[in-house]
Amino acid sequence: MIKRVLILKNNLPLINKNYEPGHTPIQGNSLGDFQSIIDTISKKVVLGQQNEELIGDLKLTYKQVGTTLFVVSSNPNEEGILEILLPELETLFFAVFPQDYIESWQGDDVSVFKGFEAKLDQLRSAFENRIMTKSGSRRGLDTLSVMELPQRLQKTALSILDNKIASFEEVIAMTESSAQQAVANIQEILNAGFLYTTKMGNKVYYSVKSFSDAPAAVSTPVETTVQTPTPTPQVQPSTPVTQRAPGVEVTKRNTDKGNMPFLLKQIKKGMDQVFDAIVSRKLLLIILDPESDKNQVLLNMLLDTIQCFAPERELRIVNYTTDFIHPRDADIIRINRELLQYYSNEVVLDMDKKKVIQGKSSIYMNDIIQKMTKQKHSECVSLLVNRVSLIEKIALDWAKIKKLDLPSDDFVNTIRAKHTPAMLEIMERVASHVYMD
Repeated sequence: MIKRVLILKNNLPLINKNYEPGHTPIQGNSLGDFQSIIDTISKKVVLGQQNEELIGDLKLTYKQVGTTLFVVSSNPNEEGILEILLPELETLFFAVFPQDYIESWQGDDVSVFKGFEAKLDQLRSAFENRIMTKSGSRRGLDTLSVMELPQRLQKTALSILDNKIASFEEVIAMTESSAQQAVANIQEILNAGFLYTTKMGNKVYYSVKSFSDAPAAVSTPVETTVQTPTPTPQVQPSTPVTQRAPGVEVTKRNTDKGNMPFLLKQIKKGMDQVFDAIVSRKLLLIILDPESDKNQVLLNMLLDTIQCFAPERELRIVNYTTDFIHPRDADIIRINRELLQYYSNEVVLDMDKKKVIQGKSSIYMNDIIQKMTKQKHSECVSLLVNRVSLIEKIALDWAKIKKLDLPSDDFVNTIRAKHTPAMLEIMERVASHVYMD
């Protein structure tokens, strides 16, 4: 989890955003207990050099650019900050506030930088929801393995090897190749079993090895005792993909025990967003008062019904939590309402208020709902088994076409004619979220 992001000029905080739940905002330019950490960093930072180290129970990643110091605080096991988040943060900040403007800025009213926090929130959210290739699932790329590749691919492979990690745009710049050729070369290297990928928003990074294989940051004692108040609720550290987050149960629910007609009568608007989230492998948050035994029965029925949209898949479910759980660690989480402030992009099914919050409308899912309102539950299950299977097959084919940069017009026209234009939208969404990692 990203706990804090600081951008300072000559030790004056221009941006001081604390993401820890339960923290008390500090007025003015004071850094509070964090000041001793900044003092420790300032004594050792080297201009233009990225650093990462453990200070107390935090991992600090930082870089000095001119008079500007970028600092990201996170859990010790958070991966990819040094390689991805910090460079993106620097690029984004100087895109909004050019470096020459920052160097010449002599004011003490930092309110001019307040608007940047919204962009920072978007960047952090994209990073927190990034999709990474599992550690150990690929072959590490080194000089010897580059020689195994056809000569036409070696320039691309060597450019990524030299950089350790590179975005698609950086590969094009380093190899001076066209976008089409870069896609073809990278895909061939991936097909050969090399390279790890990290997708953050619409941007993909290619790395020679998994971030989890990187050496641990060096631990440095804090020179002054830092007393950090215990946040409430307590945020659990992000869980590596090889482990299961606390409270997460992996199970396949019994669709026969669901009740689709009842659910559609309870929630009359927005269920297309809920079902689209499940099909697209995105987190669904559920709010349902945990104090009632009746509501536990309702929850079980709800989960059994939602399973209909993942007929062949085991769902990662958290029955109830008052602690933050990372969106990538579960498919469905029943949360305490107070945790909503820490989830900015996830679909929320509020059973207490009988409404859906956030999410994107899906014409295709809405068409399915209209059919199901006239059917029994068993008929709904049969319909969904076929429809979900169809969506996943088409999305997989579409992902292969995109990865290999193959001509797509005939495929798109066939889908539009054989099914409906609405299929194109959900096809793209499932392909991007499920098959393009």
